[in-house]
Amino acid sequence: MARDALFDLAVARALNYSQSLGIDLLEEKLEEKLEPWYKRTRFAYRIPLRNISKSLKSYPGDGFSWQGGEKGKWQKS
Repeated sequence: MARDALFDLAVARALNYSQSLGIDLLEEKLEEKLEPWYKRTRFAYRIPLRNISKSLKSYPGDGFSWQGGEKGKWQKS
């Protein structure tokens, strides 16, 4: 899997995880709350959690998905 696609997938799964637990994406300790998920995934050694967290903090809401890898942005789905 290409690195950009892997990052996009990581953001999508982290978003799903946070929404299923009701984690506020603007929370100061977002990385700490995502850590249990992160440690169980295949992303842990490839993509820094802080980069995933940074993308999540700019999530505009339903109907958007992250596209473009680490330099990507939220796109209307």
